[in-house]
Amino acid sequence: MHQSSSLTRRFLLAAKYEEIHTLEQLQKSCLTLIKIGNLVHQLQKERAMSNIYLASNASRFSAELKEQIILVSNNQTELLDSFEKNYLLVKPGSGDARLFNLITYALQGLEALPALRNRVREQAFTPKNATTAFNQIIGTLLNVFLEATDVANDPVITKILVAFFNFMQGKEYAGQERACGAAAFASNTFNEQTKEQLEQCQQGQKRCFEFFIEYADDVLKNAFDAFEQHPSCTQITQLRDMLLQLIQGNNDELSQISEVWYGVTTERIDVLHQVELQIADHLVFSAAQQILISKRHLKDHKQALESLTLKQSSHILETNNKQAYSENIAQSKFSSNKTMYDLITEQSEYIRQINSALDEARTVIKEQKTINQAKYILIEQLKITENEAHAQLQKQAMDSQKSVYAIAQKIMSLVD
Repeated sequence: MHQSSSLTRRFLLAAKYEEIHTLEQLQKSCLTLIKIGNLVHQLQKERAMSNIYLASNASRFSAELKEQIILVSNNQTELLDSFEKNYLLVKPGSGDARLFNLITYALQGLEALPALRNRVREQAFTPKNATTAFNQIIGTLLNVFLEATDVANDPVITKILVAFFNFMQGKEYAGQERACGAAAFASNTFNEQTKEQLEQCQQGQKRCFEFFIEYADDVLKNAFDAFEQHPSCTQITQLRDMLLQLIQGNNDELSQISEVWYGVTTERIDVLHQVELQIADHLVFSAAQQILISKRHLKDHKQALESLTLKQSSHILETNNKQAYSENIAQSKFSSNKTMYDLITEQSEYIRQINSALDEARTVIKEQKTINQAKYILIEQLKITENEAHAQLQKQAMDSQKSVYAIAQKIMSLVD
């Protein structure tokens, strides 16, 4: 009986140690996710510069593009080091097979960057082809981010990660809007198809930022409110309104607008990146706070168990005869079991609350992953863009009066 009680105590403490270890691993993963965000930000800028370079027949952004490639390379090196350190140099079995596969796919995309850049430099790509190639690379990195979010097992951190991912996805739509507009203006052509693409990007931003607000806490909401007050947000609205007035076909003013467009959209995206960095800081801080809370719980458990042990020892030492000894042992065991029961019940309730909070966030992650997978199936099969794939999902959902998630599930079931 004593051995069983001792083993129970050890496992009770081991559960808290494992919880702390898992949070510490999650904290390291968060640092990797932040590096993904930094690389994506630089790739988004390279994509827009490449579009202007190609659309202007290499007359613009040649020097800027070279400098940008260096920034991308530096951020890429930091991410690769972080992938290795936080995912490979850990004990076997501590990772996730699907996550590792997505990282592998993302790394393949990054390895294709030199060839992509050569084709851009040699003018062997159209802006549309270059955009598609960059979109695929950025998309694989965002998929890694989303999958890593699903691995998280703390409700506070998971909700921040859900908000973080949707913010990054919204920022990616902003990047696509910048790239699409920059290419159209630099080539001196703006038509209905371009307008439609820009509108899809704008709707994507709206959708993602609304999702972000839903899962953001007050700290993150305040950061986003500050972004919306930035002058670049007013300027981009004015530019969008002006573009809607442009007629289909060539327009001599477009080439002059291209650099204005790039400047305003870049300033806005840079401000978005500042918010992104605030989200990253908040994520790291929250992870550290959760670790401190778990360590405090561990300390409380240890103190309770030590107090229980001292109480048992005191009962035994104060016993003077056999009968009293037997009675005190029985009373001590009852007291021990009751106190141990309280600790175990407290831990079970704590885990129940965590799982309940996690279920809600993970449901959102599951739906987003399914929608993303369905979009990539449509992209591969129909040779369309990500925005067009999402628009098609929305249309099917509207026509059948179902949710986008339900349509995505149906597409996934057909593939399976």
